Order: sequence, then structure tokens, then C-alpha cells
Amino acid sequence: MTSEEFSNEFDILLNTYAADGVITVDEYDKSVFLTKAQESLVIDLYAGRLQQIGGFELTEEIKRYLNELVKTYVTSDKVDYNTKVDSRSIFFKLPSDLWFITYESATIKSDDCFNGKEINIKPCNQDDYSKSKDNPFRGPTKRYALRLDVEGSIVELISVFDLSRYLVRYLSKPQPIITVDLPQDSNGYDLSINGVTKKTECSLNPALHRTILEKAVQMALVSKSMNQRQQQPQQQQQEQ
Repeated sequence: MTSEEFSNEFDILLNTYAADGVITVDEYDKSVFLTKAQESLVIDLYAGRLQQIGGFELTEEIKRYLNELVKTYVTSDKVDYNTKVDSRSIFFKLPSDLWFITYESATIKSDDCFNGKEINIKPCNQDDYSKSKDNPFRGPTKRYALRLDVEGSIVELISVFDLSRYLVRYLSKPQPIITVDLPQDSNGYDLSINGVTKKTECSLNPALHRTILEKAVQMALVSKSMNQRQQQPQQQQQEQ
């Protein structure tokens, strides 16, 4: 489905569902709803909420749906960072388009038999790390390193070994669905969605397009209903 087809079918479907006459939605708002619906659908697929069989790695069909978003990032470039929570901390930078990490590992650098071996990465928040850092059963081990999210796209890996390489397989955030080149707003500022201003096609598998459209229209109907409920008390006060 092209962006133009998304726009046209959005109008048709919206007014098919509307219970109180014709609803008009401008192209910017359509694009916002379509983009939000697309992101919501990807999250549902990733979390296994669309089907009863669990996460997306469990079926070839779901893997194919998300295949356009799956990327692999490998880096050996360590980042200098001023504040460490542990003397063993090693910092790496994540790719800018990372959305969800699906798998990660690191390569051990040592002078013994562990050199070159892969070690798993275990995500950990700051509170949990503070409670477990001195616990031999919950801190970093020879089997896995801990990963703390520091700020922006920087991660802090805490390992009992030195690490030479960090590998991340991840879902990248899909590009927005924008039905037309976006204009300026009433104040003269360029409108954008996720930093994009130009007409943009949906990059996901075409099998998902209809579901995205349905979700977007439902979001628009809910938004319209909420706006009407908010306006009713104001109208009643004015009449009084």
C-alpha cells in the first residue's frame, strides 16, 4: 500500500466507522496516526501479543514480518566515559536507530583459554546492580556480563573479563508513514514526524499494511471521541 493509498483508504474507513457524520482529518494527523499504529503493531509483534504462540522468534511468519527491521551491529570501539559504577566497566556506543535489542554478546580478551570466547550479556538496571554487585550469584560471572544503560546511546558493560568486541542484534525503529510532504504550522515551523518532513512510504511487509490502517483509524476515532467529551463541559458552561 502506497502512502497515497493509505491516505485515501484512511478517509473511507474512518467515515465508514463514524457514527455521527463525516469526519475530516488532515494529512499531518493521518500521518501521525499511521506512524503510531505502525509502531504499536511492531511492539505487539515483538512482545508476542498478536498471536498466542509467544515472541516473534517462535514463528517463521512473524520473523518475516519484522525482517526489514532486524539489524546486526558489531563494534570494537570502546568509549571513554567519566563516571563508572564499577572498576571493571567498559563502555560502548549503540547504533542511533536501535529500538529493541533482541540478542547481544561480547568477545572475551584474555591471556588464558577464555580468549576469543563469546560471553552473554544480561541487562540490568541501576537499582538491581546496586543490590547485586557484591553478590557472586547475581553479579557478572564467567558466563555473562551485565549491561547498564548509561545515557543516550551509551551502554556500560561490567565483566570479570576484558572485552574486545560487542555484538548487538536489534530491531530498528521503522521509518514513519507520511502521506504528503509536510507543510509548516501556523507559526511558520516545519512539521515533522520522528524528524522526517518528506512523504515516506511504509517499509514493513505489505501483509501488515491493512492492520496498520485499521489501528490508525481506531486511534483517530478514539481521539475524536476524547476531544468531544472534553468540549462538552465547556459548551455547557457557555450556554449557562
